[in-house]
Amino acid sequence: MGRVFFNTRENIHSITADYTCIDSDSGKLFTLNSTSATAITLPTDANVTAGWTATFVVETANNNAYTIKTGDIADSGGDDFVGGLAYLTTTAGFGHSIVCAANDNTITLDANDASNGGGLVGSWVKVTKLASNEWMISGQLFVSDADGTGAASITNAD
Repeated sequence: MGRVFFNTRENIHSITADYTCIDSDSGKLFTLNSTSATAITLPTDANVTAGWTATFVVETANNNAYTIKTGDIADSGGDDFVGGLAYLTTTAGFGHSIVCAANDNTITLDANDASNGGGLVGSWVKVTKLASNEWMISGQLFVSDADGTGAASITNAD
């Protein structure tokens, strides 16, 4: 007899306004569904352990941006992102990577910032808590500008 999964849809959560993630959100798929500026804050070190993970998928393009921030954005001892995102253009069919720099703690998914950002429908970001002060990111950002750089997509908000 195979495995039976109950209530798997409970792991899908639609975000339509600012949201602060909690420990029990680990493993969830968050769909981003707003046209207003929307901030998502990840848990702090004190509230989660290594292995906490969540995926954020743009379901509604937002010209005012979705931001995903670590719970502690301080440069000295705060939480930082490591890893990077694939940056793909929908017009020319090619892309490149955006890699995190020191102290980067904010991901911006902005459908309106085609030259330096990204975040069209289908863009997604997965975050995983690796260790104290460290979140690994992976995913894909879609943009309509073939000359886009993605420079505004992963930044240091402090």
